[in-house]
Amino acid sequence: MRPPAETRHWVHPSELPSFENLETTTTARPHVVTPRVVIILMAVLLVAGGIVLLVNRGAGTPNPDSPAHLAKTLTQLPASSRDAAADTVELTITTGAVKTKVTALVLPHDFAVTTTVIPITAVITGSTATKSNFGVTLEGRDNVMSFSIVHLSVPIPPSKLDPMPASAAVVAIAPIIKGSLKSPEYDWTMTTLGDPTNNAQGVVHYLATKSNSSLSDYVDAIAVDSTDHVVAVLSSRHFWYSAQFVAQVAEVVATGHGCHADLGIKGTTEQGGGVLITKIVRYSSAAHAGLKVGEVITAWNGTDLDSWNQLVSTLYLTPAYTHAVLTYAVKTAVHHVNVTLGCPSKLVP
Repeated sequence: MRPPAETRHWVHPSELPSFENLETTTTARPHVVTPRVVIILMAVLLVAGGIVLLVNRGAGTPNPDSPAHLAKTLTQLPASSRDAAADTVELTITTGAVKTKVTALVLPHDFAVTTTVIPITAVITGSTATKSNFGVTLEGRDNVMSFSIVHLSVPIPPSKLDPMPASAAVVAIAPIIKGSLKSPEYDWTMTTLGDPTNNAQGVVHYLATKSNSSLSDYVDAIAVDSTDHVVAVLSSRHFWYSAQFVAQVAEVVATGHGCHADLGIKGTTEQGGGVLITKIVRYSSAAHAGLKVGEVITAWNGTDLDSWNQLVSTLYLTPAYTHAVLTYAVKTAVHHVNVTLGCPSKLVP
């Protein structure tokens, strides 16, 4: 039995807001996402495939409210976190006469992520300890987790990623860029992240809490385990996300040319399972496939769909412009249709 909400720091997924009528679109075009939309999107991912990590404030764990430490060199960091801290890439983002320098986590397949919003008109270059001023391309932005995804033009060894450890202490590190000719300093502290569990489909669920005090509100922080591997990333909204999940979403966005998949429907969970279509967006993938309001989608690529939330999460983890086979029911008849999934910002007749 859970303790009363007012006596604890964490939030159970069942206590999160409603998640009806949601969008899970990501494009390379910057656009405003209202706080309400962000909260609703977070609710979907938490309940139907949750990805936010708990910063555990239970008894006997390191206190995340304790002041962070400042390391002016890598050698002043805990030994178990130095390689992970050094493996980031520094991005220079030039928009007109304005230059911004940020650090980014290097992921497999020459991708990297940063919380910084990068304009599509920006010129981006990257530098590491051994390579400088190489080209970087903006792939897109994930507005749910609040990360920009870029592609590096030269091969850079990715950071080593581990699953989030079960209630084990980690080192949280936030690099501080002080100038183009100066090595970064590092704000760091000890904390403990919560326990992941997996459902039958292998989707990771976490309890969630907002880490307002973490690292004095720095962003682009990473959490490093005892083997010097990155296990989590801190977003600009001050939520910790599984580093492996961030890498998965980065590849989805890049493969989908800046977009998560979109089917172009609104729906509700049908009693007994499946998704009842309540609206078809004009010129969308569903419209081109001939789906109609009132039909019930029962399976995605042969896997049963139990709810609207499951469909939303599936679309979020699927690149745009890929194919899916949908099974749907009309009264007692069962049909199958091959759908080319779209990007909602690029609907065409």
